[in-house]
Order: sequence, then C-alpha cells, then structure tokens
Amino acid sequence: MESDKDRLQIELRYAQRFCQRSVRFYRRIQATLTFISMLAGSSSIAAIAAQMPLAATWLLAAFSIFGILNFTLRPAEKIAALQADLRKYAALITKSDDLDALTIQRLLHEARQSDAEEIEPLRAVAFNDVMLEIDEPEALIKLTPMQKLIGALA
Repeated sequence: MESDKDRLQIELRYAQRFCQRSVRFYRRIQATLTFISMLAGSSSIAAIAAQMPLAATWLLAAFSIFGILNFTLRPAEKIAALQADLRKYAALITKSDDLDALTIQRLLHEARQSDAEEIEPLRAVAFNDVMLEIDEPEALIKLTPMQKLIGALA
C-alpha cells in the first residue's frame, strides 16, 4: 500500500509541476503580447509611416493580429486559474503525508475535476521534470520537437 501512496504523491507533484510550467508559459506569452501591443501604440510607427507608408501599414496589420491574439488567448485569466490549481495541489502535497493512499486518490480525483485548461505538449515536459526530481532518469519520455520548444518557453 505504501508504494501506492508514493505513486500518488508523485502524481500530486507532477500535477503541481505541470501547473508551474503552464503558468510560466502563459506569463511569457502575456509579456510578449503586451510588449508588442505597446510597440504598436508607440510613436515609432508614426515615424516609420512618414518614410515608408506601405511598410508601416503592414507593421500595423501585424501588430493588430498580436492584439487579437492577446484578446483571444486571455493569458491573464489562464494564469489566475492555473495559480489557483497550483495552490490546490500544494495544499494536497502538504496534507498527503498524513493521509492514506485511498484518501489521497479521492482528493486527487476531486482536485482534477476543477483543473484549468491544459497545454498538452507540456505534460511530457512536466513528467520529465518530476522523474529527474525523484532521480529516475530511465523513466524519461523522449520529447518531440514541439514539446522541446514549448518546454523551453515554459
């Protein structure tokens, strides 16, 4: 039964690490989109428009697409939801030492019911993080190029 408890504690840590990686990913997306939106509103575009009107038009079109992405993705909302999940899993990890495997499993199942949206390619990255934390390098999952890219961003 103790091995079940250990496995469940690893699952809790994996869920927590997944949330941490997701928050970091969305923060970087938010920072990039905010920077681009601020750049679009700067006077440098007006200066370029006087010299190269066609290039300025294309720049403004590109900047407006990034603004639309920011509005569509809503990274701040996702960050808030993921941070709530992060706190939820941290509390479960703290309680898990005093609980039996069945109780941990029930609480983990309840916690997963209200999880925020997930970034699927980050799952393997978070799993690998936890396997390295518990010194199990033979359990690492081979990452695809997309997972490596998103892992680098997160």
